[in-house]
Amino acid sequence: NTAWNIYGGQWFSNSVYAGDQNAEEGSESYIAYGQGVAAFSRGGQFKSALQLLSALAIIWMLLRTPLRPRTVYAPCIYIGAVVSILAAAVVGHSGTLAIFCMTLSIMPETGSFAIPFGLVATLNKHAELEGKQVSTALQMALLNCCVTIGQQICTTTLAAIESGMSLEAALPCVFMLAAAAQALGGTGALFLNDKAPEEERSKEIAVDACPSMSRENSEQSSVVDAA
Repeated sequence: NTAWNIYGGQWFSNSVYAGDQNAEEGSESYIAYGQGVAAFSRGGQFKSALQLLSALAIIWMLLRTPLRPRTVYAPCIYIGAVVSILAAAVVGHSGTLAIFCMTLSIMPETGSFAIPFGLVATLNKHAELEGKQVSTALQMALLNCCVTIGQQICTTTLAAIESGMSLEAALPCVFMLAAAAQALGGTGALFLNDKAPEEERSKEIAVDACPSMSRENSEQSSVVDAA
């Protein structure tokens, strides 16, 4: 979500509203820049409200429904991918659509705050039951470090793109990069093993019990035939 958090304001002011901070005061470009800043502020307010409501909804779904965490997390990421594509290719100079996209762009961040840390704990529990050595603290630290990777990639990519085009044209390219990363992330989330360790253990016990039951049934059948 780095593209939205770091470059959202510039996208509104420079790309959507075609403003210029350095333009002469009172000129159309200067006024447009101010309008972009105002629209970005409204979008930020809507985004904060949606983050609060969606976080509560995600917690409720995880606690009160049989939905798996990955089936909740992946759609959150996919929503971010869709709105990033819209921002890059569809929004153009529509301030209303830009605010709509910015509001929904919070969904991947909300999902990432509510779900991945629990998934790490679950996967570590699986590994522990299999006799593997795990370090939950280390993996939590690595998960936090992963947040900075997106920031570095976005910043480096934007700097490289700006060497060949204006900021107004470069920002949509960063959103396309974000969309591609989120599409991959959402697909990867769908294939996570998020089953509770207790369920896995129950299945193993059931599988182990099946051969024993089959042997008992065979022995009983042999006794009946012999009789």
